[in-house]
Amino acid sequence: MSNQLPVEYVEAESVDAVLELLAGDSETRIVAGGYSLVPRLKDGIETPDRLVDISGIDALRGISRQDGGTRIGALTTHDRIAASATVRDHARALAEATDSVGDYQAKHQGTIGGNLVVADPKYDAPAAVLALGGTIVVRGPNGRRRIDAEEWFCGPDETAIEPDELLTEIAIPDGARSGYIRTSEYSGYAIVSVAARLETDGGLVESARVAVNGAKPYPIRLPRVEETLAGGTLDDERRARAADAALRDVDPGTLVANEVADGRHRLGLVRSYCQQALERASVSPAVDS
Repeated sequence: MSNQLPVEYVEAESVDAVLELLAGDSETRIVAGGYSLVPRLKDGIETPDRLVDISGIDALRGISRQDGGTRIGALTTHDRIAASATVRDHARALAEATDSVGDYQAKHQGTIGGNLVVADPKYDAPAAVLALGGTIVVRGPNGRRRIDAEEWFCGPDETAIEPDELLTEIAIPDGARSGYIRTSEYSGYAIVSVAARLETDGGLVESARVAVNGAKPYPIRLPRVEETLAGGTLDDERRARAADAALRDVDPGTLVANEVADGRHRLGLVRSYCQQALERASVSPAVDS
């Protein structure tokens, strides 16, 4: 553990105040629930000169309906999202993902904003937001910027946010059946998780989005799975073929491998959980868009 501590701690009262503190200072870090950043501080991975605490900014909390979708403030905790009837009715995979967070304190203090900025492969929300086609909204010196989840996850420990920007909210569109499946290690964190979103017309799949976290160091979509589903009937045989296609979507040479699970084990989970996530999405109530 490093003994190096930030030299300054500031409690911000508004988004504008945060942006002023971030401007031109790449050694400032944002802290809210602390479940993503504090362990990195203890391990010496992050050694900022200043911490800006945004936990007192109420404008960054809450869940509401907006423009035919669901808007979730960046400081909204996992337990609040999991308990929200709005999220469960309109973005079921995200409700299931946040409800799956196994660590009690992480679930009740960790925020969806911190989850998406760090985008750790053992987190639950990233795969769900990617599969649901979410949009991440940030504010910076040039105003608001809306970033599709597709473009948000750029690589290991890398997202599209700039050092002088603050994640303020997440927008999830309506219009699909969805579901989420994961398994966990002893700590309660996910090993591999899969989220699926299906647009259906009767028994036919018009389009599909399927995403996995924990296979690679950042969440990815499974395009061959989605192609196998699109235009077909939503039955056991189609779901099984789609799950088989997941094995071609993930390069075995790039799989995450550590003391918790090796790459071969994770690849098996990807196929199994892909089929289970599709089954869960298939029986979920369709969202009235």
